[in-house]
Amino acid sequence: MHDKARARIGEYVRHAGDDTLAGRAARHADPTDREGAVDPGDEARLWLLAMDAVPDTVLRTLLLLGAHPCEQDAAAAEAAAEVAAGPARGELPRLRACVRESLRLYPVVPDLIRVTRGETEWRGVRHPAGTSVLLPAAFHQRDPERVPAAHVFVPGRWKNPGADQDIRMAPFSHGGGRCPGDQLGLMITAAFCAEVLRGHRVTGVRPVLDPVGPLPVTLDPHGIRLVLTRR
Repeated sequence: MHDKARARIGEYVRHAGDDTLAGRAARHADPTDREGAVDPGDEARLWLLAMDAVPDTVLRTLLLLGAHPCEQDAAAAEAAAEVAAGPARGELPRLRACVRESLRLYPVVPDLIRVTRGETEWRGVRHPAGTSVLLPAAFHQRDPERVPAAHVFVPGRWKNPGADQDIRMAPFSHGGGRCPGDQLGLMITAAFCAEVLRGHRVTGVRPVLDPVGPLPVTLDPHGIRLVLTRR
């Protein structure tokens, strides 16, 4: 199946126009640089992998907005204004902040695994290069000793300068291990939520969330139910 998918993607890349992501990636590929060259086919596969997380993230984001009417009204206003934005369409900074906050509270990958490149000392113990390290991102992003209002939906935190590089919060990870499809997934998720909010209001949600109290630690997307009413 993977071989067939790779072949189909390769065929698409060969005919991709300059108005597509794959076409632009192919235009930047350097056939003489075998080590650092960008393979448009491999890039496209990574982008498609990023799409796996979109449905669950859309559901959780809309659920959180349904439980926070003021945030929902602001996001809906941004979505309505975005239609007339012309070249600026697709930015949606407020909705993107809502999506990031949803991923902080409910990360797609709750635990990150990294391998040390050199000898590392941790709390007085030396570990050789090649040691596997487990980073419980779901815990760190909700650690009340490090993250203000850790268990509350606060999209505004993502408007702070440098928030995207804050190591306490890593919904897409950081550094060389950062998700290569983060911007594409973020753009599509925010755009999908905007399309819903332009024509509808989330008036009922299940499970019922406390807008001021601590949010549940886990949130199964298969159990989410949304009631939409036309605006």
